[in-house]
Amino acid sequence: MVGYFAKYNWIVPVGLMGLSFIFFQLCYPYHLFLKEQIQLFLYTPDYFLSYFKKPAWMASYVGDFLTQFFYLRGGGAMVLASLFGVEWLLGTVVIKRIAGVANAGLWASFPVLADWILHCDTLHGVSVSVGFILVMSLFLIYSLTAKKWLSYLVLVIFTVSGYWLAGGAFLIFPFLVVAYDFSQQKSSWLKGLLVFATVFSIPVMWRHHYLLTQIHSFIFPAFNKQSLFLPVALLGSVTCAFLLKKLELTHTKMIGIGVSFSLFVVLATGLKANANFNFEKILSLDYETYLGIPERVVGLAKKYQLKNKQASYFTNMALARQGVLPEYLLHFYQPFSLGLILPVTPNENWQSIFVSNEVFFLMGDMNLAQHSAMLGNTFSPYQRSSRMMRRLAEINLVNEDSAAANKYLRILSKTQFHKKWAQSRLAINHSPNTVRWLAEKRTQLPRTDRLIKSNDYLAALSFLVEQNPGNLIALDYLLCYHLLNKDLKSFRNVYDQYAHSVNRPVPAVYGEALLIGLFTSRASSAEALVYAIRPEKLKDFTDYTELYEKTAGDSNALKERFGRSYWFYYHFATIQKK
Repeated sequence: MVGYFAKYNWIVPVGLMGLSFIFFQLCYPYHLFLKEQIQLFLYTPDYFLSYFKKPAWMASYVGDFLTQFFYLRGGGAMVLASLFGVEWLLGTVVIKRIAGVANAGLWASFPVLADWILHCDTLHGVSVSVGFILVMSLFLIYSLTAKKWLSYLVLVIFTVSGYWLAGGAFLIFPFLVVAYDFSQQKSSWLKGLLVFATVFSIPVMWRHHYLLTQIHSFIFPAFNKQSLFLPVALLGSVTCAFLLKKLELTHTKMIGIGVSFSLFVVLATGLKANANFNFEKILSLDYETYLGIPERVVGLAKKYQLKNKQASYFTNMALARQGVLPEYLLHFYQPFSLGLILPVTPNENWQSIFVSNEVFFLMGDMNLAQHSAMLGNTFSPYQRSSRMMRRLAEINLVNEDSAAANKYLRILSKTQFHKKWAQSRLAINHSPNTVRWLAEKRTQLPRTDRLIKSNDYLAALSFLVEQNPGNLIALDYLLCYHLLNKDLKSFRNVYDQYAHSVNRPVPAVYGEALLIGLFTSRASSAEALVYAIRPEKLKDFTDYTELYEKTAGDSNALKERFGRSYWFYYHFATIQKK
């Protein structure tokens, strides 16, 4: 029966790698795209030397090198599947060296599943996985050293240097050494004590030098303590395999089935607890916005129908780019004006701040776009974002600040996957001719400067429209800002001053809002005709008013026909307290 599960030598790693690739490629790709966007990997000597300012320099450098491939569709899933395969292979050898069990391949799957589950979090970096692989590799080199004097030399070198190479994951190294020595019946309490004391004292002694908190010094390069589940999972697998070794000799099949079932339970419960599929949908809207495909954003928004301000934010931008924001505004969830502009405040999470520049760049407010992009870079986990670098380069191209644009573009030209984009923009920056997209963005710029608070969005929108009434995106955002906040007086003032003369049919939401104002002010038929509101809207407004009075304002009776009208929103939309 010992060889009963020999087939798992092939089934387990292939299955884990295949399933993980399918999961991250088809079910969870946008989290991986975000991980690339919040990092920046440069091919320069200075950039390489910067890794020595923190511990885990090798794990961090290799991890960031691999993370750049997340830029490619399928690249992130392929990198993670490959790392999981390496983890399984090394974990299997480690467990065999210590416990010597037939089901080592099954036991080695637990840390792989732990890493899989942890990678569902955007803050669990590839460097943590690489550090874990380094620790297992260092241990195997030690365990395979035959000569006693050489094994002691290797142990001393690894004990002293392991933290600088692998980071917090190296804290399991003493446990593996003691467990291996015990299994080989050559344990020494003095040797184990010295290894433990050295390994655990290094982070404490050097944390001030590296400017790390006490907790962070023990988990670096991880951001969260939950990343410790990866090395702990290996220790748990080694311990269970060792304790159940005798039972496995007589009940190999039973142990194999039990461990296989446990793996399934761990993966299912772990993904349910740690995988945020709702945020994955929001990230899909963000990524398609980043690529500049508004029709794709709108299509996904219709499919998901998310009740989330970030989802509304990306959807509204896509509608504005298509020129139909006031036509379909209320076809999607609107949390008042919070769905138009994401506020940059201390209460916001870093993801919201990270993407807050998009709407300002869309409307042509380069000052606020630059402010938000810099904050997005500052508050992102690594403070060096390829996406923010690209945006800052674009902003300075629009502002005709060639020197500043060159600075960001030269940095991006040192990357692998943003180099071509940067070189094309450098050519634009040095060319006397202006390309179409750049010329169009420059037409949005205000003619004069004005001091405005960075969080006074109403003043910023009003200034853009005052300076350039032909900026329809800014005009629609200003009008919708008033409508979503139910400020019909301000809406009508702006509409009469700027929007009335725009050569286009009156959008649905504007017509509905105007009818409320005309009705409450008891306007004459002649006054109403000036606005050229669609005749069908006049009939719908009459029907809505009659039904509202007949049902005494019953929202359920009105919702089926008028649920997407501004009248329904004006009467029933309220801020829900969570």
